[in-house]
Amino acid sequence: MEYNNLGVSNLNVSKIGFGCWAIGGSWGSTDDKQSISTIRKAIDLGINFFDTADIYGFGHSETLLGKALGKKRKDVIIATKVGLAWDDHGCMFKACTRQHILNALDASLKRLNTDYIDLYQIHWPDTNTPFEVTMNVMDSLVKSGKVRYIGVSNFTVKQIRECMKTRAIHSLQPPYNMLMREAEKTLLPYCRRNGVGVIAYGSLAYGLLTGKFNNETTFADNDWRSGKLFSDPGDWQYHINIFQGKQFQRNIRIIEKLKKISKKYDKSVGQLAIAWVLSNPSISSALVGAKNIDQLEENLEGQGWTIEKEDLSRINAVLGKH
Repeated sequence: MEYNNLGVSNLNVSKIGFGCWAIGGSWGSTDDKQSISTIRKAIDLGINFFDTADIYGFGHSETLLGKALGKKRKDVIIATKVGLAWDDHGCMFKACTRQHILNALDASLKRLNTDYIDLYQIHWPDTNTPFEVTMNVMDSLVKSGKVRYIGVSNFTVKQIRECMKTRAIHSLQPPYNMLMREAEKTLLPYCRRNGVGVIAYGSLAYGLLTGKFNNETTFADNDWRSGKLFSDPGDWQYHINIFQGKQFQRNIRIIEKLKKISKKYDKSVGQLAIAWVLSNPSISSALVGAKNIDQLEENLEGQGWTIEKEDLSRINAVLGKH
């Protein structure tokens, strides 16, 4: 396994990070025992960076991660998130008030069975709470010793700058993959100039870039990719769109062309997709989920090799043609 420093922090993270969203149960059925075994195997294979959030499975993902790590806690870097809350009916809303963050952190620490978080991230910007308020409480958590470093997720450059007026941010977590490249426009250049580490999520486009789907693929109602879990998708529509209608069909065509390039390296299209994300010098770590050990081992083949310059150009041509 190869490692990168996360921006200007002292966190040396594995190039492939273990994304714990899927094990929370928002991607259809999951097996908790299998998830725990997969996390433990990931540590054995060199992954030291685990990313979760309190909202994943309404806390279930954090609980599983805490159980899986056990005495290995000191050997890994835990990143979790705050900023999405839920009511008794499971309806989500943004919440970055001082009291919510304080309560949420204590709950996350308990579920994760730890007394500190290595990287605590604001999951989504809460525009109803001044960023100054949010950053001040995050700063107080660092001073208390409960949090080592602060990050944000799904923020724009403008929002990051507003936060930076109050407190330094060590990382950004944006969606970034071959099919979702908005971050290249302003986010990645800004982070590179300012020493902000970038953790790419959705590196496999939520499974689409594994090459295992076709035009006939459908998703269960309890799988967010079906689009049926949200009464109002809001910010999440950008992510759902890659699985919908003509855009989904376009993406399937792109993937078929990418398979031809991946064969040159004797890799799967998914492994090519991970290597492509890591080829961007702004990226510190690419998050990839895995429900079982087979998926984990498949994903790990996405690091440790590089895509030749001419093939990066071929990939860009494919991505831009459809």
